[in-house]
Amino acid sequence: MSRHAYEVGLSQVAAGLVDLCAPSPEKMEQLATDLRGFAQTAAQLNQPNVLATAQEAETAVRSLSMGSGEAHVLCARALFRLGESLLLGLLQCAETTTVLAQFRRPVERRILVVDDSRVSAVALSTAFVARNFMVRSVATMEEALAALNSFAPTILVSDIHMPKLDVGVLCRIFREVSQGRPSRIVLVSGTSGDELQTKLDEVRPDAFVSKMSGTATVVTRVLEIWDALTSPAAETRPIS
Repeated sequence: MSRHAYEVGLSQVAAGLVDLCAPSPEKMEQLATDLRGFAQTAAQLNQPNVLATAQEAETAVRSLSMGSGEAHVLCARALFRLGESLLLGLLQCAETTTVLAQFRRPVERRILVVDDSRVSAVALSTAFVARNFMVRSVATMEEALAALNSFAPTILVSDIHMPKLDVGVLCRIFREVSQGRPSRIVLVSGTSGDELQTKLDEVRPDAFVSKMSGTATVVTRVLEIWDALTSPAAETRPIS
């Protein structure tokens, strides 16, 4: 069995997925049939992961055509796992690190500083710029939310206690808009106590640094997180 047959089968499955934009019983039956043939080809080419996910996708598509409960969810999950298996297979086919690197996006050196203390914000921004980061500094929730979309920071550095700013909501939205690319959260505060610990337990940042330890300590901790994020070992870990 040649790779050509595998590629033909993959093309048929891809065409069937496009047809699902306007589904009909005939189209779903054809897709299920194509998935079965694709699974057989994967088995002959010793692709166990693709085989298993293709079989799962076939079962899900057939359940969708019969209108069984939660069929849409099962089908979406199965097809997602099939796509993931195919992508991993493509990456494993890369013969050199140079080829593999084409599938990786560089991590942007972007930091968003959220702090209503101008002195603290300027000190942090100046220190990060000196270390070749692109920095945007904001002082309100509205500005921070706008910057998440327009600036797309990799690291969020935010004060915890600010008037009219819910750091929990800010961090949740940051994680949502950062899905699919590396992102880290560093929180800072000039206070201490049970209320602070409760907020940290709620938000679960990647790091917390007390402002009392000084700007240099905050910068050092952010640099440590950046180095860990961009190290070769980090490429094997899931992106948050």
